[in-house]
Amino acid sequence: MPKLFFQKWLPSSEKIAKLKLMKVFGTRTLNPLLWYVNRHAIAKAIFIGTFWGILPVPFHSLFIVLSILYFEVNLPIGLCMAWLTNPLTVVPILYLGFWFGAQMYHVKMINNEMLLGVLHQMINWLRNFGHGHIDFHLAKILVSGLFVEALLCAVLLYIVTHLVWRWMVIKKWKSRHKKG
Repeated sequence: MPKLFFQKWLPSSEKIAKLKLMKVFGTRTLNPLLWYVNRHAIAKAIFIGTFWGILPVPFHSLFIVLSILYFEVNLPIGLCMAWLTNPLTVVPILYLGFWFGAQMYHVKMINNEMLLGVLHQMINWLRNFGHGHIDFHLAKILVSGLFVEALLCAVLLYIVTHLVWRWMVIKKWKSRHKKG
């Protein structure tokens, strides 16, 4: 059953509470609801972790923990979803986010000239220690697209979690009744 799998796999509340990030929140991380394993707690934690994990915000783990403390869902699963954005996935995530943004604003995808222009602006901005012009038109497209991507992926994984969990429970139930 999925519940048994998660209970074996997840670390203890004491182990997580000892992490530097968790010490900021004190004893609130020892709340039993943050360690409860059921279909709803896991699915909501996956939604929260996926949403904040895809968005390009600094310290997204902090936002995940704050959301999980507010909604009182499974803390370790939510934090694991923060690893969605890593060096291997960041390029596809950014590309898909820009694609969604381009569709929303009815603009063409970025081409080589536009990419070189943005790179040139960034180099000049760095050379002048933060002074200079940067065209934030592309940033607006990217951030809007990433928000839509984060929301769509979070909803999709939330639904998939519910469906897979239910399928596994039904499968286990049927196999028990065939034996008995």
